[in-house]
Amino acid sequence: MLIVATAEYISVSEALKLVSPFKGDKEKILALISNVDTDFEVINPDNSDVLYKFVLTRIIGEPRVAITHRNLENWEDLVAFFKNTYTEKRTLDFHATQLFGAKQGKNESILEWIQNIQRLSSKFREAALQDCEDDERIGIIALTDKLRNICFVQGISSDRIQTTVRSRNGSTFDEIAETAIEESAIFSKNKRYIQGTNNGRLVCHNCRKWGHVAAKCYLKEKTSG
Repeated sequence: MLIVATAEYISVSEALKLVSPFKGDKEKILALISNVDTDFEVINPDNSDVLYKFVLTRIIGEPRVAITHRNLENWEDLVAFFKNTYTEKRTLDFHATQLFGAKQGKNESILEWIQNIQRLSSKFREAALQDCEDDERIGIIALTDKLRNICFVQGISSDRIQTTVRSRNGSTFDEIAETAIEESAIFSKNKRYIQGTNNGRLVCHNCRKWGHVAAKCYLKEKTSG
């Protein structure tokens, strides 16, 4: 019985490898909470108090000073303090508006647009998960991923790239993003070719010279005569 029980858990030292030092960075607080929650699930419950004490050693700098004189006896109390102090005080409506209204900027590359939509989607998901019940998490995550995919495609600035991405009907964000990257590369290559061929200038189909169109060709009358 003892051997089986030991095999089911990991040691406190192994669990602590998931916990990076926390200095008060609001962008990292939810990841910290999630990782420590996982730690408490995979260690022997008898070692919970020991794990909590070691987790406290990962809290450094300003947050460490802030919790020193507070009566935070367990992880649940610390989580409540962290959420109240370090999580963004932004509503779900705010993050939804940010996500749904996002568009690829004029000078924003497709790679930058991918990173931007992932960041906005992550914030929306975090806000949606903050006060949800455990049995709602899977549905919320699936819905957020679907909304991210839709907003990414709708926000692509190039109609040509957007149309191609839609036609491919990728099932995952990685597939959709990969198609967008490929099409963006093709579009850029064709654009460079055209610019390299005639330096971006107009070509006259009357005299075959660069810099104007046939309707304004100064040789038009001579050619016609």
